[in-house]
Order: sequence, then structure tokens, then C-alpha cells
Amino acid sequence: DMMIENLREARLQRMQKVQDLAVYLLELWNLLDTPAEEQNIFHNVTCSIAFSESEITEANILSVDSIKRVEDEVIRLSKLKTTKIKEVILRKKLELEEISRKMHMAPQVLKSENFSVEAIESGVKDPEQLLEQIDTEIAKVKEEASSRKEILEKVEKWMSACEEESWLEEYNRDDNRYNAGRGAHLTLKRAEKARILVNKLPGMVEALTAKVTTWEDERGNEFL
Repeated sequence: DMMIENLREARLQRMQKVQDLAVYLLELWNLLDTPAEEQNIFHNVTCSIAFSESEITEANILSVDSIKRVEDEVIRLSKLKTTKIKEVILRKKLELEEISRKMHMAPQVLKSENFSVEAIESGVKDPEQLLEQIDTEIAKVKEEASSRKEILEKVEKWMSACEEESWLEEYNRDDNRYNAGRGAHLTLKRAEKARILVNKLPGMVEALTAKVTTWEDERGNEFL
């Protein structure tokens, strides 16, 4: 009978819809750490995920009202999900900016207009896609940061040596530097150490230049 066949087809379509919605619900609950008491309201729906047609015996589960309630819940949770993802994106962007700042890097992705919460709100960018993009970028930046670390440590040592060189020049110009006074012996010790350090400056510059050149050759990018 055609009518029975049509009814069965409609039932199957509704069953498929309920099961699809149930899958979304489970994904959203997992992402949002939805409390058990909230999940229990839709327990009958999520339990039906793997049911065959004959196993769905609950009277109202395939009703229009029931499906509408599940749809509304999926919409509500999807909005929460977008909000949560935005928060995560902002946090990860800050993390990316912080790593980049410390390592004197400027990831191109941070300059992109598509790489922003505004891009999500305007519909230009899918939140999950953007989150994935940020995670990929953070992994890349961390890898590059690791490769820069040794060079930056050498830069810091070189800068410190340059500061000591400036101090030593000032010290050498001071006619009273040998006068006995409180802390004079400490100043003398510092001067001795500074002289040793200053003598190492040419070698430090040479080693640093070589490191930077090698790094740039390997990556095809300028270090700074």
C-alpha cells in the first residue's frame, strides 16, 4: 500500500534526523563538558543512535515536537560552542603573540584579517577551522622558537658583553677608580672580568654571525 509505504518512508527520515541530531548532541556535550543532568533530558535521543527502525519503540521520540526540541538544543549548544571556541582562539592568539614576541618573530598569520574573532562573527571563517589553523601555527612557531633559542641566547650574551664594554670605558675614564673606598675591590673585580669579556667580543660576533647565516640559509628567511 502506497500510503503505508509513504508513512514508513517519513518515519525512516525522521529516525535518521533524530540519529543525526543525537550525534551532534554527543559531540557538543563532549566539547562543552555539559553536566550530566542536562544530558539526561535527551538521554532517550542519544540512546537511539544505533537503533534500527524496529528498535525505536518510544512513542514520542519521532514526533515533530520532540525533534524540534532536540534541534533547538543543538542550536543552543552550537552558539555556546562558538562562544567557547572564540575564547579559546583569543587565548591561543595571545599565546602565539607571546611566543612570537619573545623570539622576535612576526608570523604572517597574525596579520591576516581572516585570523580574527571578527572573521568568525562575519561568517568569513569557520571557528573550528580557525582554531585548527592557530594550533598549526603555534606548533610551527614553537618549532621555530626552539631553533632560534640558541642564537637569541648568544645575542643576549653579546649584548651583555657590549654593556660591560661601555661600563669599562666609563670606568677607565674615571681618575678616582683606584681610590680605596667601600666596594672598590668589587669594582676592580668587575673591571677584570669585563676586560676578559671584551676580549671575547670579536669571537662572539663571528660565532653569532655564522649561526645566523646558517639559520637563514637553512630556512630561506631572514632571522630578524
